[in-house]
Amino acid sequence: QGRPIKNRTETAHPAVHPLPNMARGVFGLALVAFGLLSLNRYWSAVDFVGQVTPRPRAEKVVRCAGDKALKDRWNSVGKTGKLTDAMRLVAAAKVRSAQTGVEKARPFSDELLSMIKGLVKKLKGTGLEADLPMLRVPEKVTNIGILMITGQRGLCGPYNAFVIKKVQARILDLNAQGLTPKLFVVGRKGIQALTTRLQADKYTYNYTEEFWPMPDTIKAKDSTAIAETLENYFLSGEVDKIEIAYSRFINLINNEPTIRTLLPLSPTGMEDPEDETFKLTTEGGKLKVEKEKVKAAKAKEIEADVIFDQPPQVLLNAMLPLYLNSQLLSLLFDAQASELSSRMSAMKAATDNAKELQKKLLLLYNKKRQAAITAEICEISAAANAIESADKKGAAGPGLGVMDNEDSVASDFMKELDSGDVPEVPVSYDQFGPATRQELPA
Repeated sequence: QGRPIKNRTETAHPAVHPLPNMARGVFGLALVAFGLLSLNRYWSAVDFVGQVTPRPRAEKVVRCAGDKALKDRWNSVGKTGKLTDAMRLVAAAKVRSAQTGVEKARPFSDELLSMIKGLVKKLKGTGLEADLPMLRVPEKVTNIGILMITGQRGLCGPYNAFVIKKVQARILDLNAQGLTPKLFVVGRKGIQALTTRLQADKYTYNYTEEFWPMPDTIKAKDSTAIAETLENYFLSGEVDKIEIAYSRFINLINNEPTIRTLLPLSPTGMEDPEDETFKLTTEGGKLKVEKEKVKAAKAKEIEADVIFDQPPQVLLNAMLPLYLNSQLLSLLFDAQASELSSRMSAMKAATDNAKELQKKLLLLYNKKRQAAITAEICEISAAANAIESADKKGAAGPGLGVMDNEDSVASDFMKELDSGDVPEVPVSYDQFGPATRQELPA
């Protein structure tokens, strides 16, 4: 009441925007699409750390004249050489580890052997072999077991092959005597040889299903597991004799496949006459092995008035398994050192071959590259000479006839192109003298 309504018309009928609603929608969609496209371009050009990565340009011209496949092979051979050299250094480090294991196991083995010899000397002439089954030698050997020690993996030259060949020769020798040996295997390569080199149709043997992987780091528990199994087979009478086939370490270049008798133990000469220790050193920047003969352990002197808490036979029965375990541990270290030295030699030869092949490939690559560059230079020089000679003579191409000029030639040439009358071999008008094209002979 009394208040004027002056904007009612404006409120009921608002002003219309200059752009139609459909045009505004299309414009908004275009803005959104442009924004998304910009974001996509931005994120594609920014890497995960927030730095702008330049986009690679498409190469239209070859940057070098060399053979790309040959260069890739050269790079591949170089990488293989670095890998084999690294494997050689790793094998050298593991040889030192085997050397340390032999040094740590030697004092216990010497002291144990000295005590066993002392007890055997004290009981000499009492027929102790009857009470010590591990020292009992059967009158006739009818069952023989062979423990074959091989590597867990290859890339070690002829190491595994030499051990397997030694076992092959021993099996054939026993088969010729009418004996069928039982086979125990250490190392995955020995298991693989059962289906390849030691096929049953040529060699007669019984695989006992006793297998132990060759450990990378040899410990006492590894030799204990093997020694307990072999001892059980021997004491139960399943085998009368157990031999071990392994590769004896001589130096970093040479090792000798050997077969030794492991059981029964000899009561007098238990030590190996060729027993020796090795030490890996460096001289003049090169690895060197120093070997030292191990003196036989002397028998421990046992006083006559010494009173044993238990009978000496019981003590010997407890000591002999320990001695067997120590001997087997030493042989495992010896076999591992042989394998690692063979791997060092094989990887050294592979590295040298890779370097030599890399030199040959580089020489061939440079020859091909130089030949391509020379060919390009020749092409450029020939083109430059052609342009220079054309400039000296004047305008390039044949001269115009008497009745021709640049405009008429261009239009006539286009007509001839359309009609297909242009000859495949260009014809020079100057060789016929001044004449029109209509007067040229057919």
